[in-house]
Amino acid sequence: MKLITFEGIEGVGKSTQINLILEWLKTKGFSTKLLREPGSTDFGEKIRELLLSKESNISAHTELLLMFAARSEMISEHLINSTCDFILCDRYYHASIAYQGYGRKLSLDLIDQLIKGINCPTPDLTIIYDLDVKTGFKRKANDVIDRIESSGIDFFENVRNGYKELANARAEVEILDASQPVELISQQTKNLVERLF
Repeated sequence: MKLITFEGIEGVGKSTQINLILEWLKTKGFSTKLLREPGSTDFGEKIRELLLSKESNISAHTELLLMFAARSEMISEHLINSTCDFILCDRYYHASIAYQGYGRKLSLDLIDQLIKGINCPTPDLTIIYDLDVKTGFKRKANDVIDRIESSGIDFFENVRNGYKELANARAEVEILDASQPVELISQQTKNLVERLF
């Protein structure tokens, strides 16, 4: 099983790229599974609703721990003992480092302890799609904004910087320019994924 995770701030085109890669892998004959964080289990989807609801007035630490509760269930249900050739995950623990660590200013050591504590499998590849924050929000101008998305420009600048730090620091992490045409980004994504064949 190869685990590929897809990351980036709001509006980078993650969902588009994941679905293009999913269909491409299927045409190659690989068995695949698509997951999302938070979510992908009955329990995880309930947590997702809580986390994204503007009615949830929760602390940064509560947000972090709920993310890891959902993640733990996803790992237990979908990653441990998986027989799929490829699992594609829309966000994973790198998102907690970027959003709760760099964005919410929580302890990176605490986040690292949680990653180790619930035995998060390390992805074979993590792709970060990088885009100017204001451009990302322009792309989502017609969408309903959830609780996390309404955290403000400064918050997302910090998240973006966190993702850049991750790309520089971790061997499994690659960064792509999300301001390019969709087809070009898709080809660059395929080139990265092909290394895992």
